[in-house]
Amino acid sequence: MKVVMRVLLALAVVLLAYICWKSIQGPIDFKAEVARRDKAVIQRLIDIRTAQVALRAQTGAYTASFDTLTNFVKEGKIATLIKSGDLTEAQLEAGMTEENAMKIIRTGNEAAIKAAGLWNEEKNAPQLVRDSIFSPTVEVLYPNRPRFSIDSLRYVPFGNGAEFEMGVDSLITPSGYPIQVIEAKAHFRTYLGDLDKKLLDQKIQEVLDRPGNKYPGMQMGSLEVANNNAGNWE
Repeated sequence: MKVVMRVLLALAVVLLAYICWKSIQGPIDFKAEVARRDKAVIQRLIDIRTAQVALRAQTGAYTASFDTLTNFVKEGKIATLIKSGDLTEAQLEAGMTEENAMKIIRTGNEAAIKAAGLWNEEKNAPQLVRDSIFSPTVEVLYPNRPRFSIDSLRYVPFGNGAEFEMGVDSLITPSGYPIQVIEAKAHFRTYLGDLDKKLLDQKIQEVLDRPGNKYPGMQMGSLEVANNNAGNWE
């Protein structure tokens, strides 16, 4: 009987020690895993922002459609300006402008280019070069990322197939100027839902308790205020 009691007491001590360890280590592990997942979600939101800004530069508008956005990244082309050479001080003082100089150079008439003083004898070529090279959008926006997955752009990391919420709207600035805004976001429950429920509820409540209308998740941009597409992690 004494042996049984000793065994039960030993097991109780071990269990108590485990509970104490878990109460300390649990929040530490939770915080570390949240940081790992936050980092992945933030990077995806930055990638979405990069694509949206480039799309707007070309078309004049953002999109609320991931189909449109991913197709732009897959099929689109972005112009890169090649610029070489400048007008001299003497040419500028004489009234020559870069616009007029390029009009002459683009005629391809070597005699006219030389007559205008825009020929570089050393290079045996026009003094100025202004040209555009069109490269695939994905290569321009996401250089040095050979494993970048365009089709994953819409999906929340660790979200089990859930997509980011994305929207576009127009706001009127205090000066009366209309401005287009965009928003993309993922709730904490979307990509942290399989972690400790109590700790996750605490994390969400901490955000909700802060002053202002804070979003309990990761968010880029806003449909309520013009914030230059800032992320709430920045």
